[in-house]
Amino acid sequence: MSYESGQRWIDEIMPKIIKNLGSDIHKAQYELLESTGNFMSNIYRVRLLFENKINRQNEELSMVLKRATSDFGFNSDLQFRNEILFYQMYSRPDENYARCFYFEERSPTDFVIALENVNGQGYYSCPYNKYDPPVEYTLAAMRELGRFHGKGYVMKEMQREKFFDIATQIQEVRYTNKTESIYKFVCNIKTSRVVEYLRSQDHDAVFCDKMEALLSNAFEKVMIKTVQPLEPLATLCHGDFTLDNILFKTEDNKGQHLPILIDFALIRYSTPVIDLSTYLHLCCSNEMRKEKFLDFMQAYHDSLKEYLLNAGVQDIEKYSYNALLGDFKRGALFGFVVMCAFIPVILGYLNPEVIIQEILDLGPLESTKKQRYTGGDKVSKMLVDALLYLKDLGCLKHVL
Repeated sequence: MSYESGQRWIDEIMPKIIKNLGSDIHKAQYELLESTGNFMSNIYRVRLLFENKINRQNEELSMVLKRATSDFGFNSDLQFRNEILFYQMYSRPDENYARCFYFEERSPTDFVIALENVNGQGYYSCPYNKYDPPVEYTLAAMRELGRFHGKGYVMKEMQREKFFDIATQIQEVRYTNKTESIYKFVCNIKTSRVVEYLRSQDHDAVFCDKMEALLSNAFEKVMIKTVQPLEPLATLCHGDFTLDNILFKTEDNKGQHLPILIDFALIRYSTPVIDLSTYLHLCCSNEMRKEKFLDFMQAYHDSLKEYLLNAGVQDIEKYSYNALLGDFKRGALFGFVVMCAFIPVILGYLNPEVIIQEILDLGPLESTKKQRYTGGDKVSKMLVDALLYLKDLGCLKHVL
């Protein structure tokens, strides 16, 4: 979208946002500072200047406007509906999320969400790479995830009707067999390189056979199976818990990294393993995961337990460390399959724009086949090492 067309859209939508902010906004002026976009949405950063009628002071709001773009088979309409649901019914103004100023479904394919730009509070992306940051960032992320899952448990126990009203409205974006989707092709095809590499290294044939039987249908046997909500550990999960969707504010006097979560398009009612295993496989190196796994799990559980106790939940035994560790071992292959699909992109071997163009040129199936071996033996070995670590950790016992 050109700058001019973006400006026209801003001129159309901003009066609605300003009206929604309330009658205290006077003499409002706005400025489009930046526009960016990807295959899912266009992002506009806007500064709003106004006079506050109550105190007669000039004030400023910095906001981010998200608008849906072409779908390309990624169900962007469903993702926007999920994010609107999160801000409309789940988050509260006193919680650590960006404020939502406005949302609208203008048509079945045209959505807008206006959010606070939390850069103004000092929150920014991790200054290191999106892969394998310093350990303190992952520890901070694990603590925040514990609080996020804890909020779901608290609402499920104390506002049960409201919680399940929200859960039943969540749109399934990726893991359904109702239609053929690119996610199915990606999960089933991009995992095949792992077994092929194992066989090339003369690995145990029985293990290879069992992994091939499982991973050749990873979409159903791993992904769809793992996302099913199992009680009592099912809670509201982020669904895309990676460094891309965590911003950090560093307190200079303490050196602590305070996280805030963003982008709730893939929220789902499931068990914690889908978030834990996604982050640990996409954002941590194999070496970091092996060395610090138990520390990360402990940081997560300590934060979860503290949140539950502070909220007045007395029966926390069902959320014990061992119960959550067991959930991780049951479903850790979920994160491994996600790793097979996306680690070549994160490591820079595959550009997202190239992915979209090849989908358009070749179709979902053939484009996925073409990208199967991206990164060569280096990535294949990385994936094999990750799988063998899961075996050593006891995460494959139920499939071997």
